[in-house]
Order: sequence, then C-alpha cells, then structure tokens
Amino acid sequence: MKNTTKALVVAALFSLAISSRSGAATIELPLYGFQIDALDAAPDASSPTTVIQTFLPATDGFAPNINVQIQPYTGTMKDYATTTKSQFEQMKWKVVSDQQPNDNEWNVEYTGSFRGSDLHFCERAVSADGKVYLITATAKESQWATVGDTLRKHLESFRLK
Repeated sequence: MKNTTKALVVAALFSLAISSRSGAATIELPLYGFQIDALDAAPDASSPTTVIQTFLPATDGFAPNINVQIQPYTGTMKDYATTTKSQFEQMKWKVVSDQQPNDNEWNVEYTGSFRGSDLHFCERAVSADGKVYLITATAKESQWATVGDTLRKHLESFRLK
C-alpha cells in the first residue's frame, strides 16, 4: 500500500513537472468533466489567428458558437469599424446595431446569409498592443431568439489580462 501511494505521488509530481515546463494554459470545462492544455502559440504577426471556438448543442443543423480571433491591426477602432462595415456591405449583410463604447472597443450586431444559411452575428472588437481581439457569436437567425441572450452574455465576459 505504501509503495502504491509513493508511486502515485511520484507520478503526480512528474506530471506536474511536465505540464509546468510546457507553459501551456489549461482550459478547464467542469461541466464536461475534462480539462485540456491549450495550443498556446504566439499569434502570427501577419495574419489572423483563431485561438478558441466553443459551441452550444446543434439544432436545425447548426451549432451556435463563439470564437475568439486575434488579428494584427495598428489603426484606430473607428477605422476598423468603417472597414468592417464596408466588408458587410460587399457581402450584403445588414448591420442591426453598432456602438463604440470607448476608443479601443467596437460592438456590432448584424445578419446575413452564408453558405445557404441565414445567420445572426454579434461581435466585440477589442484593440490592444497592435492587435484586435475579435469575439464573434454566431447562430442561425431561426435560433437567435433562443440562444442570443446566452451568446451575448458569454461574448461580454471576454476580458484582456
């Protein structure tokens, strides 16, 4: 029994040593009963990097989701919003609402068709250190009444450290 306990303690310490050397952040999901080390890699300075995407259960053939993307960007948030709205116009997407609560943040809600589905989006763009953190919530338009408040709440929980 003592040898088993010692072996478990040594194994736990070894495991801790390995995980502390990797430097990876651990994402814990207690509801699902697991944790996983993130694929921590520095964002590419020349292109956007999606760092996390989470999903609600699928209904109507689509899983409502939130993703966080880091984009290199050194311009103003006002310019970022103007450029993005221009891209929406090109896609024939409609802005439902947008606001800029401060110089480093822009919030926008919009709708549009993509790959044959009518979608509803809600985004926060947060600028810091030459990057824009773009947090996007997406659901089918038919799902938005059911999941929109939940997605919006989680979107708003984003904080820079």
